[in-house]
Amino acid sequence: MIKCNNECPLGKFDGCCHSCPDIETCKDACESNPETCGEATFDEETDLVAFKEQQLSVLQQIADLITTKKKLEEQEKELKDKLKEAMEKYGVKKFDSDILKITYIAETTTTSIDSAKLKKKYPAIAEECSKTSKKSAYIKVEIKDET
Repeated sequence: MIKCNNECPLGKFDGCCHSCPDIETCKDACESNPETCGEATFDEETDLVAFKEQQLSVLQQIADLITTKKKLEEQEKELKDKLKEAMEKYGVKKFDSDILKITYIAETTTTSIDSAKLKKKYPAIAEECSKTSKKSAYIKVEIKDET
């Protein structure tokens, strides 16, 4: 239910005038839109419904973009794999054109720290060598499989 920071003028309803069953007959009912008046507060269920209704178009656009991006990334990977195979076949290490600069990077090995193992085996050292950094808020969006 939508709540309101202002009390009911008749003292009969605990919520926003727009949710009151007597709004049609109340001469003192608030005429402000609860979405924009700044006095309304929404419970979680109402917030989710309002969010979905207001952002449906944006949600669909994001889903479409993510789907398109995934398809393009798959195509990019396939083309790069073909190009890598051709560069290996012909021994080409670098290639420059007017539109692309391509460098073949040979397979290598790297060494990294297994932080979970370090924390378990040497918790004091892991704590001493840890650092805290602030991460900005963001949203994570995933496309559900359509299968």
